[in-house]
Amino acid sequence: MCKFLKQEKQNMTFNIEAYLNYLPNDIQEINVTYKKLTYLPNLSRFKNLKRLYCYGNQLTDLPVLNKNLEELSCYDNQLSSLPELNEKLKSLGCSGNKLISLPELNKNLEILICYDNQLSSLPELNKKLEILICSHNKLTYLPKLNENLEELFCDDNHLTSLPELNENLTELNCNNNPICEIINHQFNIDKTKIKIKILNKFRYLYYSLKFKKRLRDWLWEKVRKPKIMRRYHPSYLIENLGMDLDLDLDLDIDLEQLLNNW
Repeated sequence: MCKFLKQEKQNMTFNIEAYLNYLPNDIQEINVTYKKLTYLPNLSRFKNLKRLYCYGNQLTDLPVLNKNLEELSCYDNQLSSLPELNEKLKSLGCSGNKLISLPELNKNLEILICYDNQLSSLPELNKKLEILICSHNKLTYLPKLNENLEELFCDDNHLTSLPELNENLTELNCNNNPICEIINHQFNIDKTKIKIKILNKFRYLYYSLKFKKRLRDWLWEKVRKPKIMRRYHPSYLIENLGMDLDLDLDLDIDLEQLLNNW
């Protein structure tokens, strides 16, 4: 009999509608983790909701976030997109989904954990962000780092470059990226307690060497060559000589004499 009741309990499906109807309107936390949910109903009636935990389900989308929400943990679902982030949100954990992009970050976000998705780029980082964990994605570059960022984990991506690292950064893990294989080989840098100034110097040197030929060709084609052509090409010779010597070009001028005086 007990075995039958246990099996019956396991077969029961969690009724999200009934559960939410049971909750008071002024509740501040909702936890519906590992309930095999395929959807979440509208949560707008919970005006004071600050923490929403819905990870470990089979959700493909989320309802609109209420204005007072401060923490959202929706990792390990089937999400391909996220709703617009409300202004009071401080912590967002959305790892282990199928996200190909993130919405614009709100001004108060401090923690962004978005590893193990399919992101090829990140939105502009807000000023208050302190922790960014974007490992195991398809990133080829990172946005400009904000000054308050303290921890950056961007390992296992396709990064061929790094943005300038701010002075407040205390932890960096960029292993298993093309750029960081070179850095680690040259400096034997561990993921913690990075010497940011040294790393930035290497970054400048690396880019200088990498783009040396392109920069040299660009300077020649766009700057030096036109300047030389302008001053010394035969089609401009008389004009330049006239300007330098303050001569009237309508006069009959002896070119050889001009050249000797130039």
